[in-house]
Amino acid sequence: MFKSVSVFLLIFSLSFFMACSSSTEPKKVSEFDVVRKALDTYVSGTQAPVISAQALHDNLNSYFVVSVRAAGDYAKGHVPGAINIPWRTIAQKESIDKLPADGKKIAVYCYTGHTGQVSCTVLNALGFEAYNMKFGMMAWTTDPTVRVQTAFSEETDAHDYAVETKANTPSKTYDLPSFDNTDSDKDEDIILAAANAYVSVKAPVTSAAALHALITDNDTSNDPQIVSVRKAEHYAIGHIPGAINIYWKDIAKTENLKKLDPNRPIVVYCYTGHTGQIGATVLNMLGYDALNLKFGIMSWTKDPNVRVQAAFSNEGDAHNYTVTTGSNP
Repeated sequence: MFKSVSVFLLIFSLSFFMACSSSTEPKKVSEFDVVRKALDTYVSGTQAPVISAQALHDNLNSYFVVSVRAAGDYAKGHVPGAINIPWRTIAQKESIDKLPADGKKIAVYCYTGHTGQVSCTVLNALGFEAYNMKFGMMAWTTDPTVRVQTAFSEETDAHDYAVETKANTPSKTYDLPSFDNTDSDKDEDIILAAANAYVSVKAPVTSAAALHALITDNDTSNDPQIVSVRKAEHYAIGHIPGAINIYWKDIAKTENLKKLDPNRPIVVYCYTGHTGQIGATVLNMLGYDALNLKFGIMSWTKDPNVRVQAAFSNEGDAHNYTVTTGSNP
């Protein structure tokens, strides 16, 4: 009898201990918090978002170069030594495994600078030191066969749409998004999953014409939230009607994210499309639905005072540097 009671008490004690241990296990980390912290560390830091074609050309051996163009376009011509990881696959583990683990700086490039900036943002969130080649392959070569796409053109891409100078201040705040993209608690897996949920399926950009049509169709129900990520003083000179201002370096701050409705689409814009793409990538990785305005404010207005910076030009920004053809670096 005594032996039976002892066995019962032992089993009961073990069951109670296991139940208590299970109840005190830490809960799964917040994926939003992990991704937001990693992105904010990058965008709020001192690292430049882009590298010029000339700077990359003159220091090519100092960079591990990645073309994020399609494989067929990579074969038509690429920066010498560049490997190919199409941007849609940049957040896959097998792609990350191709990158240097020794801390070597990475230079990424695409067609016009946009998907290169998406990829660059993802890599920096993962702890790499990556720079996007400004204006993409348009800045490296003038060969139309290698370029594949067309560069920014004043004649076809720039408009004279209205701008306003009145500051728009958000009148309410919103709950932050939450998401569950992976069962893993590892930061790298969480960041990769958030990035892949964006890059594998979503479009990166919208056109000025498409945005203009939305905000001038007399139907406010389809108006996106518009965010200028330019500097405050440049926002004040002129901005797209209805746009609020969140500088790109502050786009991952909690207080700024709360200004955005996670249930409404967002259009982000900057100067030439580069930091706007960083802003859009940050928002998409955090669970928002954001598009970047292709070519930035350059596509919205021709007013040089509002533009602040100069648009891409073949005369001032394009080079005729050597390219390598074929499927190998």
